[in-house]
Amino acid sequence: MKLGLLTTIGTNIGDDFIREGLLGVIHSYPRRSALETVAVNKHRPESIYPPWHPMRAAVAAIPELPFGRIKSRALARRLLQTLGPTRFEYCDLLIQCGTPILWIQCHRSEWAEPVWRDVLARLSVKIPLLNLGGGSCYPWEHQPETLLGNQDEEFARLMLAAATLTTVRDPLAAKLLGSLGAVPEVIACPALLAGQVFEKPTQPSRRVLVNYMPGGAHTIWGQPIDPKAWEETMREVVGALRRDWKVTLLAHSESELAEAARLWPDLPRIHPLSPPEYFAAGREAAFGIFNRLHAGVALGGLGVPSVCIGTDTRLLMVKTVGLPIHYAGRVGAADILADAARLAAERATESQRLLALRERTFARYREVLAPWFQEKDNLA
Repeated sequence: MKLGLLTTIGTNIGDDFIREGLLGVIHSYPRRSALETVAVNKHRPESIYPPWHPMRAAVAAIPELPFGRIKSRALARRLLQTLGPTRFEYCDLLIQCGTPILWIQCHRSEWAEPVWRDVLARLSVKIPLLNLGGGSCYPWEHQPETLLGNQDEEFARLMLAAATLTTVRDPLAAKLLGSLGAVPEVIACPALLAGQVFEKPTQPSRRVLVNYMPGGAHTIWGQPIDPKAWEETMREVVGALRRDWKVTLLAHSESELAEAARLWPDLPRIHPLSPPEYFAAGREAAFGIFNRLHAGVALGGLGVPSVCIGTDTRLLMVKTVGLPIHYAGRVGAADILADAARLAAERATESQRLLALRERTFARYREVLAPWFQEKDNLA
């Protein structure tokens, strides 16, 4: 069986958690034949073509062209996309491995046209396409009610029409797709399933993990969030925590590592570069306080609870897992520390709840994927 995966590679470890979680489910089926995977990086949409394809050379040359990156990409697509097959062409099944699929102007994402419109929509006529674990990403203070009449409506309809099955990870994504007549099931993000692919849950130590991002997230979306005030809030939180716990700063990028060193130069800092390294480093944590929301979801799969703070509706993905969430524009140190104290006091119970949710989520995704994996094995 040849499985095509639309994912992220070497860009955001949170996306690695989603992909590894789904692969953990897929590898749980008994197999009588080899499983080959073909992964395409959505942030490098030209990677959907084989290395020899002229599209690759054209994209590499675009920075040298005189008439703009966007126009050059569009021209290359029109002229070159039909010159040979894509890497997904001979797959038996295609899976879009979780990500925000709905946000303001999602129809203009770098992969919308060259991957969804040019390739997936065409191939879905003959190859089943599963859009699994999709989410929403809108400013927390400006959450839409519908996609009807929205500039992204047509692209959302294209995704729904192309996919044999769509599941989502948050209720807003379900509501927005529901406004177009779809009924996608809300299942916890597949990142919850990744940890136990690499590690087993263990007893907590006195270690607490803290992830800090300036402003509380990648972007504040023009909302009334004061990055300096957020920095002071987190200084207060870490200052209080370190009186009773061994605080370790967890970074998902070099820039976050540098920020942690600037704010807390005397505290230990880690920047795991792979899922095995990440889960080995985090499995013994008592709890976490995170701006990186997939830190909360993924470590939750090992029974590590956390408080998550962000600026957009990806927070609803964390809420689906049952963890405490806060909007960075309206939270103080006292709120975060109160949640942390509760998680510490109820750590054993909360860990059991997360592990039970992880097992239910695994079982549900196993049911969802059974028609494409279990039945194929039975016929082999």
